[in-house]
Amino acid sequence: GDTDGLTLKWGDSKVILELIHKIGMNTGFGSVLSKGVREAAKKIGKGAEEFALHVRGLEIPMHDPRAFKGLGLQYATSHRGACHLRGLVYHIEQGERIPDLGIHKRYQRSTYEDKAFPVIAVQNWHDVLDSLIMCKFAMIPPASVLAILNMVTGWDLSLEELLKVGERTYNLKRAFNVLCGSNRSDDTLPKRFLNEPLKDGGCKGEVVELDSMLDSYYEMRGWDSNGIPTWRKLHELGLDDVSSRLESFRTK
Repeated sequence: GDTDGLTLKWGDSKVILELIHKIGMNTGFGSVLSKGVREAAKKIGKGAEEFALHVRGLEIPMHDPRAFKGLGLQYATSHRGACHLRGLVYHIEQGERIPDLGIHKRYQRSTYEDKAFPVIAVQNWHDVLDSLIMCKFAMIPPASVLAILNMVTGWDLSLEELLKVGERTYNLKRAFNVLCGSNRSDDTLPKRFLNEPLKDGGCKGEVVELDSMLDSYYEMRGWDSNGIPTWRKLHELGLDDVSSRLESFRTK
């Protein structure tokens, strides 16, 4: 029938391999799945969208935001969707400190307090690393990256100037998303993370209470209550030409 006669049973490796082939060849039921879980769920219907775990159409990675509250905020605000590589903040929530980014204290993974700052700091830094085409998992301290960059290019950037590059690119990507119709309603998580508590383990009973973190995040980013970068913030970043294009989207 709809699944080409395959019985979709969790963990059936033979069916998984057959589906991978169909997805790659874009044939049969594989053509439905090849579009990702958001579009596949729309096609399947019958309540399937409740089980399609994604943000902005990008599937959730292995890390559950009910266990790492800051990661939930990072998933919700990432410009490409639920991508852990746009902000490896779960390392921070496991006790890592990055003094070069102003992250000097330990952040508890299960609390909501002050999560906007480390999320923003790591998001901006990862945009710097993306611009330099550098691997995030190397975990090179920002000051060392700066020293290498200045040595290779002959520049004389300060750490503050380098970090500002990341903030500029993050806001520029946000502006692009806004022009494509994105706003606060897209800065969210699958309903299961917001409403369905974990059933067991160290985070038993946990969900993600996103709204309060989102308000703090927007304020610290210099965005309005709908998640649109303000004129003041974009002017500060030297992006006046971009700012003028966002005026009709801003909260009045």
